[in-house]
Parts: sequence; C-alpha cells; structure tokens
Amino acid sequence: MVVASAAAAAALVLYARRRDRSRKSFLPITLPDRRGKPITIRLATPADYASVEADIADMTGTGSGVGNDNYLLQEFNRCISDTDSSVLYAEDAETGKGLAMVVVVWASSDETYVQMLRVGATTRGSGVASLLFRVGAKLTVQRQGRDAIGRWGVVSSNEIMTSWSRRLGLHGPQAFRRYSAPASAGPPPAGYELPAGWSIREATVADEAAVWAAVQGFPVMTSEFGSQNFVLAGWGVFKLETLRRLLQGGLSRGIPTPQPRLIIDASGGIAAFVSLAKIFFGDTPILFYRYMDGPPDAVRLLLHALPGLAAELGCEACGGYGPTLPSFLAHLDDSPVFKRATATEQHEFHWRPADYEAL
Repeated sequence: MVVASAAAAAALVLYARRRDRSRKSFLPITLPDRRGKPITIRLATPADYASVEADIADMTGTGSGVGNDNYLLQEFNRCISDTDSSVLYAEDAETGKGLAMVVVVWASSDETYVQMLRVGATTRGSGVASLLFRVGAKLTVQRQGRDAIGRWGVVSSNEIMTSWSRRLGLHGPQAFRRYSAPASAGPPPAGYELPAGWSIREATVADEAAVWAAVQGFPVMTSEFGSQNFVLAGWGVFKLETLRRLLQGGLSRGIPTPQPRLIIDASGGIAAFVSLAKIFFGDTPILFYRYMDGPPDAVRLLLHALPGLAAELGCEACGGYGPTLPSFLAHLDDSPVFKRATATEQHEFHWRPADYEAL
C-alpha cells in the first residue's frame, strides 16, 4: 500500500485550486448505467484513495495486465496533483461506493492520452467504462476543441480492451515495443563508440530551431508513427510546443525532465535527438527515453549511450517504447545490452473525442 501523507496534503491544495478553475465545468454529472442505475462522475480527490484501493484497483490482471495494481496506487495521488492530468472517478450516486476511474492526460494543446482505466470487478459489464470514456471525451472537447485527438495504449494481450477499442471504431492499432537495459558506468559496448569528431551533449533552448528543422526529416517523424509513447505528459505527436517544453525543463509526471540529448556529427550537424524522463516504479528510478529520432546508425549510437547516462543520473536502468519500424527494432534486437522488457506490445489507438462526447 502506498502511503503519501505529504503528497496527499499537497494534492488537496492543488485539487482545491483546480476546482476553483473548473467552476464552469459540467462535472460532476449523474448518468444512468446500462441497468438504469444512477452513476455520478466527478473529479477524484485524495479522499478517494481508500476506495480506489479497496473497490477499483485491478487485482486480477484483467485491465492492468498484472495481478496487482501497485502502479495505479502509486500514481493516483500524483495524477490528482499533476496539472497535466485529470482523474475522473465514478461512484454509485445512491451509496457513494467507488466503481471506476480513468486518468486523462493533457498531452499537448490538442491531444489527450487516456490511461489507467479501471473498473471494479463487481462493476464490470454495467457500462460504466463507456460512461467514463464519453465523459472524458466531452471534457476534452470542452478544454481542447472539436479537432482534438485522443489516444490510449492497450497491452496486446488485453483482448477485452483491444476488442472494445475496435467496437468503438477507434483508429489503430499501431504497435510499439518496450526495451530496457541496466545502467552502466562504463563506456558503450565495443562497436558502439562515437566516430572521431562526434559528440553527445545536452540540448538547450538555443538549439530549438536547429532541432526542429532536423527532426522534420528524421525517420520516425516521417513514418506512419510520427511519434513515440509518452513524449512528455502522455502519448502524442512530437510537436514544436512539446520540444519547447522539453528544452525548458518541462515536467513529466510532476518531475523535472533531464535535458534532451543530441548527437552532433563531425560537421557540427544534429545526427540524432532523444527526449528523456526519470520515472519511478516504487522507489526504483528508471531513465526513460521518450521521443528518439535520427538516421538508423546515429540512433544505434545514441541508444547505447543511454546506460551510461542512466548511471550518471542515478537511475538503475534505462528503457522506453519504440515504434515497430524495422530499422529501429533491428538495433534493439541486435543489442548486447537492450532486451525486450515484455513479450507483449503496446497497441496505440486514437480517435476524435468530438465523435464520442454525446452523453
């Protein structure tokens, strides 16, 4: 069980501020479920933690993919206090019992990433998940407009969510794979050293124009993917506004991000780019690569510089999700240090919330 007294107090303050800013919101709202039972959907508060743990957390692996939901419990209060997230909470309008929750992450000015959708075991099949989905869509349109795009990632083995995504008519899936490597204070493996005259350095605000110009012609940006998982505050297309936040040390999950890294070639040009975040699984810090792009040979070198950077930043490992482009996967599958973190893939679906906001 995660205990977060100081975090909960801070979350209460930020929650109160958010409620002040959201007085014109349509939330809370009460709607009938599939059986006609009244369900109230509202923004979650820290006081809901006990119900999330007892009534909503997925202890069977049906939704989360594992037989516990420690990560959800770790992240619940953090998401409430994170201004890049809104936590929607569904409860029985008559008894107040918690039934379900979902986190809507404001990935950019016109994109959301929907994550940690959980429905309590005794509530499944009642249509509460559909209510949360549509309320989230309405909230997105209210905040971001009718051209906004929503996304979520579904573990490929989760047939329930995959089938539901298809029944909803969502676009996708696009497949991403997660790899990881242990941190290492030593040099890159033999054969992965930078060529003479090449270097790796932090990207700064002064590099904005040069990085943005370079990325426009890089393989991931010009592919059908156009992005990678968890670019900054959720899954979204890599945009100039995202790059600007990263270069300015924008928060990721409420934590300042390490400066992005560049590989500079012998001519002084940008050969590859990666954005980074430090993520905690319990007490374990992991250096996550986010948006990584560049010609295959340069990305191969950049990937294998990350275990050393992870050690430098006090992390125990490094890893991330990558699009299933053959050139991208080849470097990881052939790597002496990176291994598949899971046998499953992350399947990304996307949609226009304006098509689903009717209540």
